[in-house]
Amino acid sequence: MKKYQPSNGTEGDAFFRDWCCKCQRDKSMRDGDDFDECDDNELCPIIADTFAYKVSDEKYPKEWTYGKYGAPCCTAFVPAGDSIPCPRCTRTVDMFENGEPAA
Repeated sequence: MKKYQPSNGTEGDAFFRDWCCKCQRDKSMRDGDDFDECDDNELCPIIADTFAYKVSDEKYPKEWTYGKYGAPCCTAFVPAGDSIPCPRCTRTVDMFENGEPAA
């Protein structure tokens, strides 16, 4: 998948409004709380990493990508109010690819 990076501030603002401000992962973006008053577990590291790295850098978040119909999306999005799922164990073999059993 091709990683997504807003081309300018206006596009970035729209992305934040459509995704980050409606996501359970970041209290500051969602509720408008002061960034410095939030605990680390209340802030989404994806947002910071998109500012820290170039889209060509391997550390640029893979979660910001283009969706099924070509529109930018965040694959880590969790609707506000929903529980954040436990992270997938990186030591467990992935038995499925794209929701289908691996061959």
